[in-house]
Amino acid sequence: MNRLNSTPSMSVNQRKAFAVILLAAALTNSQVTAVQAADPVVLAEQPEITQTVPAGITISGVTDGSEPQTVSEVQPSVQDVLLDVCKSNGYGQECAKTLLGMLWNESSNRSTVIGDNGKARGYFQIHYRLHKISIACAEDLVCSANWTLDYMEDHGYPRYVNYAVQCHNSCNVNNGYAAKAFRNGNRFWEKPLAIKQAAPIELAMK
Repeated sequence: MNRLNSTPSMSVNQRKAFAVILLAAALTNSQVTAVQAADPVVLAEQPEITQTVPAGITISGVTDGSEPQTVSEVQPSVQDVLLDVCKSNGYGQECAKTLLGMLWNESSNRSTVIGDNGKARGYFQIHYRLHKISIACAEDLVCSANWTLDYMEDHGYPRYVNYAVQCHNSCNVNNGYAAKAFRNGNRFWEKPLAIKQAAPIELAMK
């Protein structure tokens, strides 16, 4: 008797089911083999990538798909602004130090100081009515620094530095104003001062 002929034959549906089982087993086995064979260096946790953000740049992005991340804009210091004013007028660091010392003499870096019975205003205590400038300009670091530098140039700066600086307080008066300004400029130059004024720095820098 032939044993092969005695084996019961499979129905069409049984053959289809058996084929599905074989296919599933083959796919499962190939996925396991692929994971096992993978390079362990590839599967290792990748190092975090960091980015250096230059000063003055604002970056917004999404770190985990939920919360945006913002890098705050870095504000310039008083020294930065004064140096920019001087460079814009063809001068360098000594000019900025001089302005810084004068500013400290006059207001100790306070934009809203009022002196001389209301006649003098702002960082450099400018007599705004006498010199026909606005209070807004006197209380704005860039505007008042530009005005002060122009006034110094009208009185001999940079050829006669001492005289030009003294004239901001009062010409031909021997009260030590210029010498004190130079001392304060050197004293505070390496100590960045924060700008505190009503007008936004972004607008003031234009």
